[in-house]
Parts: sequence; C-alpha cells; structure tokens
Amino acid sequence: MKNLIKSSVLGLFLLTACTSLMVQTDFDTSYNFSKLKTYAWLEDKAPSDDIRINNSLIIKRVVNAVNHNLQSRGYTLVSKDKADFFVNWFGYIRNRIQQETIDSYYTHPGYTVTTWEHSAFSRTYTFEYQEGTLIIDILDSNSGQLIWRGTGRDYLEENETPEKITERINRTVAGILKNFPPGRQQAH
Repeated sequence: MKNLIKSSVLGLFLLTACTSLMVQTDFDTSYNFSKLKTYAWLEDKAPSDDIRINNSLIIKRVVNAVNHNLQSRGYTLVSKDKADFFVNWFGYIRNRIQQETIDSYYTHPGYTVTTWEHSAFSRTYTFEYQEGTLIIDILDSNSGQLIWRGTGRDYLEENETPEKITERINRTVAGILKNFPPGRQQAH
C-alpha cells in the first residue's frame, strides 16, 4: 500500500511537472512594436558569455525554433545593419528539490457513511529534478535597449531522445513568444 501511494504521488508529480511550462513576459509599454518588421541576432553566434548551456546541439535547436517562430509571423531575418530589432537569448539548467506532503486517510469499519471517523497520517516525499530556464530578449536596433523579455521555465526529463528535446524546445520558444509583440491577437 505504501509503495502504491508513493508511486501515485511520484506519478502525479511527474505528470504535473511535465506540463509545467511557466512563461513570464515584460516589455517597454511606451515602445511602438508595430514598426518592427526585420530582425537580426545580436551576436553572430550564441551568447557564450551569458549562456550556461554548453551544448551546440541545444544552441542550434533554440536558434532554429526562434527563427521559425518569428518568420512564421512575417518577420524577416536580415543583416544587423538592416534590422529593426535584435534577438538574443540565454538559458541555464538548475537542480531543484521539491517536497510534497500527502495526507492519507483510512476509515474505521462499522460506522455509517455519515458518521465515519477518519484518522490521518501524512508522509513527505522529496523529489530531485532539473528545471530549465530559457530567456529571449528583444532589443531595439537603434538604441540597443531591451524592449521585450520573455522567460520560460520547465521541468526537464532525463534521457530524452533528440526528437523529444527538439519538441520541448519548440514548445518552450512558442510559449515564450506567444505574446510577442505585446497586444498581438492570439488565434483561438
């Protein structure tokens, strides 16, 4: 019974964690985003000084996902000198610990349904997992000032296939850029 409870708790935690993409955006409310049509990457390559993901495969997937997302909305990738805005990104992975306390009840037999007495015991489970954070910045090409930032955080699964990693990155980038530019009408 204890193993069943523990397995159920772990399964519930993992199910919740697998769908736990949390996205937050912030932007300059006085900026006119409607004038943006073209973009370029701030760096010719991934921002190695800021990024804590030292994996060229992941870097390539993120850049491809951002390019695909922006281009599917009509933005055009151009050289830096012709860009309306710059894109930059960085990310990192943290080891996290979460504790869940589960209250379990059992009933005393022999009582009617309306008068059952419940006794409870609780058990706390500790889970270790990795959380990935991806931050996408949009900067004005003339001033170099940050005008929009999107942050996505999600639980990372162990031993994912390259296809699953690509799918997760695409989903994360789409979730982050969902509200770019601010005020953009979302298709339902």
